[in-house]
Amino acid sequence: MAINRTGTVVYYAIVSRLVIWAIAAVSHVLIQDYDSALELILPIETTTQQLFKSIFGVFLRWDSFYFVHIAENGYVFEQAHAFFPLLPTLMRLVANSVLAPLGHLLTYRQQLVLAGALVANGSFIAASTQLYRLTKTLFGNEQFAFLTAMLYILTPSGIFMAAIYTESLFAALSFTGMLFAARKQYLLAALTWSVSCTARSNGILYAGFIIYDLVIRMDLDRSMVHKIAILIKACVLCLITWAGFFVVQAYGYSLYCSDKVSGIEARPWCNSTIPFIYTFVQDFYWNVGFLRYYEVKQIPNFLMAAPMIILSASGIVFYSLYDPRRILSLGKSPMTVASEKPVPPFMSLAAFPYIVLWAALLLSSITTMHIQIITRAFSCVPPVYWFAAHQFEEHALGAGWTRTVTMFFVMYGLVGIVLFANFFPPA
Repeated sequence: MAINRTGTVVYYAIVSRLVIWAIAAVSHVLIQDYDSALELILPIETTTQQLFKSIFGVFLRWDSFYFVHIAENGYVFEQAHAFFPLLPTLMRLVANSVLAPLGHLLTYRQQLVLAGALVANGSFIAASTQLYRLTKTLFGNEQFAFLTAMLYILTPSGIFMAAIYTESLFAALSFTGMLFAARKQYLLAALTWSVSCTARSNGILYAGFIIYDLVIRMDLDRSMVHKIAILIKACVLCLITWAGFFVVQAYGYSLYCSDKVSGIEARPWCNSTIPFIYTFVQDFYWNVGFLRYYEVKQIPNFLMAAPMIILSASGIVFYSLYDPRRILSLGKSPMTVASEKPVPPFMSLAAFPYIVLWAALLLSSITTMHIQIITRAFSCVPPVYWFAAHQFEEHALGAGWTRTVTMFFVMYGLVGIVLFANFFPPA
């Protein structure tokens, strides 16, 4: 009889949200904030406001300020376009509907903060269940799927998945699109990933799953008409996947570059060959660029990122060495590993495109991104958790490595909660 532990996953996901909130709230009481910006965002004028700040203020830190400001005022500043609109839009929608009756108790900004916390934590619960379903669908191994979900719930970036950040929302959409793709429902996958592109730019990479399934793994023995039809289908699905990102960029262009805009001097990026506000903002305001982060003063951030870098590099290399011919042939060569044991889920061909995605994100992270965000950025990368689960099931690199992975997940997560709740870096 097939086992379905979706309800159990939901239960532990909810418990994890409550535990993270409790640890954050207690540490906030015991430790003085590193920064007092929260006092300006949520001023205390009444007992209700004081109570609200004590309960939900721990979720309002760093980038959360941008999302609350965008939800309340729209895109007022150019640099805010580094933050995509889906989360602020949902915050405003929830505040104006579900939370509207609380208007006589809370200010509108407080309603937005509460809405952001609800969206983020609700999305995490959805992401946990979708990762469980995705893993079970891909590998047909319920025990492995459940273990993967449990490790995801223990994610070292747990506080960012609870705060008003896009990580949980993007992960839920990412995993849902991957689940559709695993079921060969490519149109639904493309539409879901298109929505994800309005939360984070990484969503554009998911077109790679469509290209891999439909183009790279195309049956070359079929007729030319069939192959042309598949290529057209793949192109259309890729365009759908990218549409969300293009719409966000078009909106930015309309704000600063359109002929209808008056009183605003055209920005320099408007005349670029590809006038994307996102790439300009990341470059100009956030200093994101190739090897720009390689400075002596950033060594602490590289050290903070080292555990996830090591875990990711180990998983990618471990998978690659299992069957090198599979890597060189882009997953089209037959397995060359002779063994009476069944292929572990993490080592299966089904994981191949996810390993490629993992490798691409790792390369981008260590060369271009602000490296301290890698742990939370990889919260939407399934093979991170598959590799961790593989250690528990197979002791692939020894029991010592398994204990190290467990320690990293738990300790990094706990330290991150305390640091974030009290406005300490990294963010």
